[in-house]
Amino acid sequence: MDFMYAYIAIAIIISFIPRVRPFFFIIYTLIHETGHALAALLTSGKVYCISLYASTDGVAHTGSKSWFSSVIVAYAGYTFSSLIAILAFFLIANGESTFLFYVLFTIALINLLLWVRNKFGIFWLLIYIGGSYLLIHYQLTSVKEMIVYLLASIILVQSVLASLTILILSLTNSKQAGDAQALQKLTFIPAFVWGSIFFLQSLLSTYFVFIYFI
Repeated sequence: MDFMYAYIAIAIIISFIPRVRPFFFIIYTLIHETGHALAALLTSGKVYCISLYASTDGVAHTGSKSWFSSVIVAYAGYTFSSLIAILAFFLIANGESTFLFYVLFTIALINLLLWVRNKFGIFWLLIYIGGSYLLIHYQLTSVKEMIVYLLASIILVQSVLASLTILILSLTNSKQAGDAQALQKLTFIPAFVWGSIFFLQSLLSTYFVFIYFI
């Protein structure tokens, strides 16, 4: 798994290239917002729609039946992303990169069919799903593996960078702190506490990945 260091390095480099970063890093946004959506469904709530933006921001519009479910839904995005990062590297380490390819493909397909309704989100998903289909059709196994390695690395890197951004915003401009601000409104626990939790769990997940799978 030493080769994964190269893919992680590429993911970090991409994060600093403005015009390239959005196209690749939307995969993290897709995972993050899917986490909110699944949490809503698992707590008997509703998913109205998901929006994915070129800025790599995203919004999941959901409905919850209780205060507790609202908290779970708000908390789920960053947590789900960290768990998917762990799952991705677990599958790669166990020679199941093809299965991971189909997991990500299925997530994208479900979002296109059921939830994502804004123009950029639909456009990006069509490109991703179309490109994935071509790889499947022409049986480009080695290319699928390389793409999966890069996407797994992007999800891991972005799980840290996104949670760090939320932590900084929760300390400097809490009204813009996204899920941390939403949780503050629901629980009256300061946004920076939630931002710290998001960031800490992303670091722990990354540590787990490096220790056990890389």
